[in-house]
Amino acid sequence: MTWTKTWEGVVEEDWLDELGHVNFLTYQRIADFASVDIWRRAQANERSASNVQFVVVEMHVRYLRELLLMSRVEIYSSLIAWDTKRFHLLHRIESAGAIACTVETMNLCFDVILRKIIPLAPATSSYFASWCEPPKDAVPRLSITGRRHD
Repeated sequence: MTWTKTWEGVVEEDWLDELGHVNFLTYQRIADFASVDIWRRAQANERSASNVQFVVVEMHVRYLRELLLMSRVEIYSSLIAWDTKRFHLLHRIESAGAIACTVETMNLCFDVILRKIIPLAPATSSYFASWCEPPKDAVPRLSITGRRHD
């Protein structure tokens, strides 16, 4: 039960808005870098076509602290749950040892050619099964339970 480091970087000047704050969409964008990293790892041993991707269908964001220009940023992620077509991630964006933001996403496996939701490939499911249980401090706001995904 641990968080997995999925991305790191430094706050760049183009992340800032006209008030000198990191733009709120930038937090979501860098969390997406972490999601893409997880998806790439899940697909590493998969021979499926590149038309199989994931799409974010729901998101919950909590802004807790400001990120400052040139600050080091790390993202730690937890796989909260997954089923045959979906996976639920919680990302913790940290700087200087403090949580700046959490970004939680509900994601679907999607065929970009057929334009429809498809089941996760066996290798992807195996990858997700290899993740540890979510840590006790990974408290989700979203839930897979009872959701349609057809």
